[in-house]
Amino acid sequence: MSQAQNYLKLEALLHRLQPVTDPSYQAALYLLSTDTELTDIAAKYIDSDGIDFTRIKRSTQGFDERTQQLIDVAHNLFSWNSVCLVTPFDLSRLCYPMLDQFCKALYISAGQITVQIQGRDTALPHMELDDGPYQKTVRFNDMLQQMQKAACTPQEPEL
Repeated sequence: MSQAQNYLKLEALLHRLQPVTDPSYQAALYLLSTDTELTDIAAKYIDSDGIDFTRIKRSTQGFDERTQQLIDVAHNLFSWNSVCLVTPFDLSRLCYPMLDQFCKALYISAGQITVQIQGRDTALPHMELDDGPYQKTVRFNDMLQQMQKAACTPQEPEL
């Protein structure tokens, strides 16, 4: 299954009428949908009450360390106060594509990127990440830097 299909499967378990828009849920579902085996296990512990990460972690104890780190980060991005043992050093060793997925999940949880599924009702849905809010922040920051440069540049007196 594709990540989009995995995401839709997990999203449907939340029993929401609309697609999930909460950044914490989007980030968690995004990470939990990166692998079909992980999606299948997580699906057992997602319902209208939320995501039971404690049970997901127990069920995936035999998985490789990187998958367990992914779950730990997903849990922390979801609940904010969960203990996360994944360090920046750990993240730096993940490499592509997992490091890329973690970075995107950070932006998703911050509301800078949103998960959008195109073709939800088709056999082959497609996941797109809308980085419009992130791009707006970049443009705003660039504008501020330009204004700071202009304010710090000595002006020649007009004759």
